[in-house]
Amino acid sequence: MADILLTAWGNTSRGDDALGPLLLRHLQAWARTVHLAQHFEWVEDFQLQIEHALNLEGKTLALYVDAGQNTPAPFSFAPIFPLKQAWHTTHAMPPESVLAVFERMAHKPPCPAFTLCLKGETFGIKEGLSATAQNHLEAAQAFAKTLLQNPNPTAWNALASP
Repeated sequence: MADILLTAWGNTSRGDDALGPLLLRHLQAWARTVHLAQHFEWVEDFQLQIEHALNLEGKTLALYVDAGQNTPAPFSFAPIFPLKQAWHTTHAMPPESVLAVFERMAHKPPCPAFTLCLKGETFGIKEGLSATAQNHLEAAQAFAKTLLQNPNPTAWNALASP
């Protein structure tokens, strides 16, 4: 069983909302070529759900990847922690809520977790990424490969955005 969880979400039919899934697919293909894929569990979905908390069981590290409109360019990377307040809906849950569900369900803290959020510009129904988002994706690909080559919470914290 893989000890590191990589979860990406977004709608590939909504312009730059595809950034998370596209990054995950690129990383998965790359990890196969460098013989690292077996260390990771790869999860892609349209949005985070309560059930995604189950993926955290037995993991030592987790990375959540998404697109955001108000994200600094080209991306932000930061540690995240379980929400302390209740989340009132299961629609469009943030990853911090997924961590909180795991904590309540498992009666233990989740593994160290981080978000990698890529800046998007257009999220309407259309095909393809904006040119700017394509540049952000390429920057995030290089950064994320560095993360996957050294899957260690201390190393990842050192790379976190201020």
